[in-house]
Amino acid sequence: MKKTLYISILLVFASLGLAKAQHSAFTIEIPVTVPMGKTADFIDQTGIRGINLEYQRFIKPQFAIGGEIGHTTLYKREENKVYTEGSASLSGIQYRYQYAYPILITGTYFPITEGEIKPYVGVGLGTMAQKRRVDMGIFTSENTHWQFALRPEAGIMIEPSPQVAFKLGVKYYNSFESTDLNGQSNLGINVGLVFLR
Repeated sequence: MKKTLYISILLVFASLGLAKAQHSAFTIEIPVTVPMGKTADFIDQTGIRGINLEYQRFIKPQFAIGGEIGHTTLYKREENKVYTEGSASLSGIQYRYQYAYPILITGTYFPITEGEIKPYVGVGLGTMAQKRRVDMGIFTSENTHWQFALRPEAGIMIEPSPQVAFKLGVKYYNSFESTDLNGQSNLGINVGLVFLR
């Protein structure tokens, strides 16, 4: 999985170099992840472990294209649960983990480009690896599922200087059903530091 992830990252950022840009932005975000839908059926606790990295090139003052990679972790301890895999069923305390790795091409629109506060809306399209793990005593089940992903977002960028800005935004990650896993979704509330050049 790591090899596929690294190759995907290189392809995303290499393709961004083809765009002629007025300037670029590199963002580091810390997400608070709220599980929703089928994700919440597996783990219903909010997670604070993760990071998002995003690179954008402004092809017009109002519009930027870019790429996003990230990692989030959801975790929950479950009491007296029954876990079934194939024909085997176990009962006891479970430790559940879900790791998400989005790899997305993004587009972002800034309707207001003047002033320090700039609202924005955007969309991301690509793939997401969903890695699920269940630990139960000495038993461990772990599977990784690659799914098509769509991610709308909205937020504000606060730009106190030409070199540094701050982002506060909300992203809704939705990955679609694959062979062995239902569609997954979560809401990311992100605080980010933006480096402009």
